[in-house]
Formats: sequence, C-alpha cells, structure tokens
Amino acid sequence: MNDLGRLVRTVSRVARTHYPAFVFGLPLGRDEIPVFTYHDVTAEEFAQDLDFLYANGYRTLSLDEYLRARERGKRPGRSVLLTFDDARKSFWTVALPLLETFGARAVLFAPTWWMRASARRPDDLFMSWDELKACAASGSVDVQSHAHRHALVAISPHLVAFASPDTLARFDIYDWPMRSIDGRDELGRPALGTPVYMAAPLLSAERRYLECGDLTRECVAFVERCGGEEFFSRPGWQRHLHEFHRRCSRGRTGSYMRPEHFRLLLASEFELSRAEFRRHLGYEPHCIAYPWMLGSSLSLELARASGFKAAFGVALDYGAERRRAALPIPVFARVKCDWLRCLPGERRAGVLGMVGRKLFGLNKLHNLAH
Repeated sequence: MNDLGRLVRTVSRVARTHYPAFVFGLPLGRDEIPVFTYHDVTAEEFAQDLDFLYANGYRTLSLDEYLRARERGKRPGRSVLLTFDDARKSFWTVALPLLETFGARAVLFAPTWWMRASARRPDDLFMSWDELKACAASGSVDVQSHAHRHALVAISPHLVAFASPDTLARFDIYDWPMRSIDGRDELGRPALGTPVYMAAPLLSAERRYLECGDLTRECVAFVERCGGEEFFSRPGWQRHLHEFHRRCSRGRTGSYMRPEHFRLLLASEFELSRAEFRRHLGYEPHCIAYPWMLGSSLSLELARASGFKAAFGVALDYGAERRRAALPIPVFARVKCDWLRCLPGERRAGVLGMVGRKLFGLNKLHNLAH
C-alpha cells in the first residue's frame, strides 16, 4: 500500500474520532476529568504543560483518585489524569524528574515483553524493570499494564509493503506486525525484504492470518542476493520484489489461526503481563491501557477474567465509554497530550490553531499496515 492509502486511513481515523467539548473552546463538564496520553516527551514541552496546569490550578490525580472520582461521579476541583504509554526511555530521563519538580502525578502503562531486567545502553528505547520499580516507589507514578506484546497481527494475505531502508527509518518499532515463522512469533523491526500484510492491533482483531514462513525467508534471501540495502537504491526495486513475491506465493499460502488458538493468544496478553508485573514489581496491575485502540468485546472479557478492573482507550473510544454499562469492565477514553493546553484557563490554546496543526500533521504517517 502506498502513502496515499496510508493517508486515507489516517484521515478516516480522524473523522471517526470523538473529542470532548473542551477542545473546541467550551467549558469543562461539571464532573469531567480530562485524561491525556503521552508517549515520548521533550523536557521543554512537558515542562510547559505542567506549568500550564500549575498556573491554572489543575491538580494531577493518582490513578486510584481518578477511579474513585469517576465511580462517585464527583470531580475533586480542577483535575486531570496524565498517562504515559510504552514506558519509553524519555519517561525515565525527562518526565519523571519534571513530575517530581512540579509535585505532579502520572500513570505509566508498560508493555511487559519490551522491558528488560536492567538498563544496558544509553540508546535503549524502553525503560528497564529496575527503572519501573523505582518509578512505582517514587510516589509520583502509578505503573500499570500496556498489555504484553503491544503487537499488531496480520489479518489478511493482502500485501501492503516490504521492509526497506526507507520504511525501517520512517516507521516506529511497534508499526511492524508480529510475524509467524515456523510457528515462532517474531516482534520488532524485520529483515530487509520481509513482506508486510494488512494488520490490526492484536487485542482488537477478530482473527489472525499466519503468513507462509518459507515465503518470507525467500523474499529476504532474494534481497540479500541482490545486494542487500543497495538493492533498494535501484530503479524499479518495488516491481521486482513484488513480482518475486507473486511467483513464489503460487500454491504457497498462509492460513488463519484456529479460533481456539487465537483466543489463547489474546488471553496470554493479559496473563503474561500480570505474571511479569508480579515477578518484577511484586504486584499485579489492575488497569490496562489498550495499544492503539480499545480492544474487542472478547479481549475485554478476557481482561476481566485475568483480573483487570478497568481499561483505557483513546479518543476514538469515547463512544465506548458512553456504553460502559454494557461492557465487561469500565472503560475510559483519553485524548492526546496535544490538546492539554486547550483546557480552560489563562493562555488557553485556540481550537483553530490546534486543528490547523493537526491537519498539517496528517502528512506524517505513523501507521504502516493498519
């Protein structure tokens, strides 16, 4: 799939997204507690956000304070919940020191497969369990689950791209769907030439397509024989690689995972996450932030069965939040941190400027296969 196709998907998501009224310049609802989500942060921008909250009398709640307030339907004054996804290294190096400086609180949602026992290199993308443990003990951070693998899975044999130097540089490590090679799952950035099929977040997918591992290996080997990275600098490389993939795929197709096996895979996202928390932090998480979007009804049922008491989604899920009573566990929607300075108060950002920046940012495509 080309950039135009990815742009169409991005615009479609924006059109389906539900936003709270305050982002359009309206007052907060009487009992409204906005929830914001961050990923990577810079010191300058996060400090400005915290300064805006402090100057306008907003209190940052702990997770338990937020859940109690939502259960009672009573907001404790001007208050917000700050959440961070992925446990990126910048939370440890940037966000935590600033939270402590401002006396602020936040919730950190960690995907357990990506955490390591201890920090090893300055260029590590993610925090270590040692750092997560220090965060949990700091009094400033509630550490909870962001599932185990934080994975996309292929959902059809529809080919959308190949791993190339350009796509590997442009797309985040999470943008690469989990690959099934000889019954073994691989995560992270793939080898050059790896076929990428249409994908969806594991916890919101209805089924999983298992690609042909031999076909993947042959595409990777073809690129290696043709010069590796140099192959992608030649005119027409896409056509040649597509033709090779088409020839090799004749009579060699993948298959869909059996429903009972797919259910076990979904359940393992919750069970393995809780087991890793128990092993490294000494407690089991009771809240989960779903990667990308709120999960399917089945995944919500499995989350409850595993012991989770509440789930967080994204702005797209405000509709689901209104249907909370019909769901297996309470769900809460979040908006991106970009909108924080649209909150009522001095130096409030104008909605037209924010929308303009959002529209300008549509050309920064963040989704490769879904």
